[in-house]
Amino acid sequence: MTDGVGIVERKVRELRLPEGGYRLESGGLLKKIEVAYEECGAPMRDDNVIYICHALTGDAHVAGIRPGETKPSGWWEGMIGPGRAIDTNRWHIICANVLGGCSGTTGPMSINPDTGRPYGSSFPQYTFSDAVDVFRMLLKELGVKKLAALIGGSYGGMQVMDWVTRCPDEMEKACLIATSASLNTQALAFDVVGRASITEDPEWHGGDYYGIGDGLGPKHGLASARQLAHITYLSRELLEEKFHRELQKNFVEAPVEDRAKREKAFKTYFQIESYLDYQALKFLRRFDANSYLHITRSMDLFDAGARYGSLDAACARVKAKCLVVSYQNDILFSEWQSKDITAALLRNGKDVSYCHLEAGTGHDSFLTDISDLAGVISGFLGDRRSKVMHWQERLYRNIVSMVPEKAHVIDIGCGDGSLLNVLREDKSTKGDGVEIDIDKYKETVADGHMAYWEDADEGLDIIPDGHYDIAVCSDTLQEVKNPRGLLREALRIADEAIVTFPNFSSYRIRLFLGLRGRLPVSRALPFQWYDTPNIHCVTLKDFRALCEKDGIEIREIKAEARHLFGRIFLALGLKNLGAERIIARIGRKKGADAK
Repeated sequence: MTDGVGIVERKVRELRLPEGGYRLESGGLLKKIEVAYEECGAPMRDDNVIYICHALTGDAHVAGIRPGETKPSGWWEGMIGPGRAIDTNRWHIICANVLGGCSGTTGPMSINPDTGRPYGSSFPQYTFSDAVDVFRMLLKELGVKKLAALIGGSYGGMQVMDWVTRCPDEMEKACLIATSASLNTQALAFDVVGRASITEDPEWHGGDYYGIGDGLGPKHGLASARQLAHITYLSRELLEEKFHRELQKNFVEAPVEDRAKREKAFKTYFQIESYLDYQALKFLRRFDANSYLHITRSMDLFDAGARYGSLDAACARVKAKCLVVSYQNDILFSEWQSKDITAALLRNGKDVSYCHLEAGTGHDSFLTDISDLAGVISGFLGDRRSKVMHWQERLYRNIVSMVPEKAHVIDIGCGDGSLLNVLREDKSTKGDGVEIDIDKYKETVADGHMAYWEDADEGLDIIPDGHYDIAVCSDTLQEVKNPRGLLREALRIADEAIVTFPNFSSYRIRLFLGLRGRLPVSRALPFQWYDTPNIHCVTLKDFRALCEKDGIEIREIKAEARHLFGRIFLALGLKNLGAERIIARIGRKKGADAK
């Protein structure tokens, strides 16, 4: 990894608007729109432009060093640069400040051409779509015909959601990170209280506070709004870990007068209070209260499905290959909201990967804890096609023989995607994977497959019934807590399933137990009993009995044995005794309940 993209200068462009100005969806009119934006990375080509939508109070400075600075200050610095997840040796990056903002793009602080004074209260209401259309106008004027990728987190991810559903032909790929199709009620409540803190501050003056006093307007209200919002960006666990109930270090040395003054104002000396005060002060130096009001209101009113009648109808319009990412302990954009988007895309037959990252630090993890996110995005943006090794083809040959040409396949417990690679190479399949190990998940996505970070034991609810031709459970059955549930889910989401498992009744295991009195460790079962992933010991007879009980038809059985005696037993028809590994193709019996 290098030192980053270097110096990046902010540019401001006045857009070419229709005669009379730009008409907003609410009916308001803007006669002049300036957009502040930054670019970095490889020279622009038709196929290498990535647009990044910033978060709620972000700006265009996504990466690099501002002129006059001595070190990088971009808000996604660790993600963007030479050799990084969004590799600037390959991609040309554009990021612009949003309409209504206060970092160079036209907003309430801007001069109203009709009055020669700041807009203030006269700045018109605008929607998410208005803001996205300003970005689209900018890109058109810069000569961008189609985006290689569109990426956004949080508020920016909601803009991505608007863009991919409303203008589906304008990007190849889209990343929606820690976001949703609309705010949940709790998130709405936080915004309602935050805006009230501003508008009830007597220094707000109805939005026309520019030029009055210090010109900063409702400082106390904006500070409170920021403090409230900042609490929601961090998980309860992180706040507890960082601050607990610790007091500030200078509490003991504080003068009596200072302590009395703080007590009268109902202030405390808890570290968390000092931290929130610091965050508020830092925010006041860079953000405008009116912009905060407009931006949060536009976010609250956004609902991706409302324009088309439902989220499913909106997602039916999507053409981009999508990556949806959620974070553990995110109280603003919950896991279920990301899953709702993923499920709606799947129901409409769209290409989508879903990943849930367990950083545990809350909503801001996509900005502060990006190691795993970087790996996922890097793989998703890439076009790696892994070479299939001969040993992989040999390992999976019996599974491959059961899969039809060009089948739509899902591998439940796909590992690093090697089986999906073999199936794509040998049978021209379209393959997706389910995997809970994040490092293996990243490998699967990097190989060009769609993947879902899911615990098979908890079900695969985001996947609709009958979505696949074949579900593969390769050496997964014995590792899950609920193998019976796994078989039911496999035959719910696919017409047929291919199940493989080590056969615990093979003669070698029986001999080892009988003669040595210990569980075997072998090539087929390479783990000691105390660290094995195999939590169930299944035999061919057990498997047959379960299938019969649950109305599952065994349509084909293949038994594998590496050793001579095992092969002899198989030749004699003694599969339960000779087989080290079983490969079974199964389906639901006619009339059997798929549930």
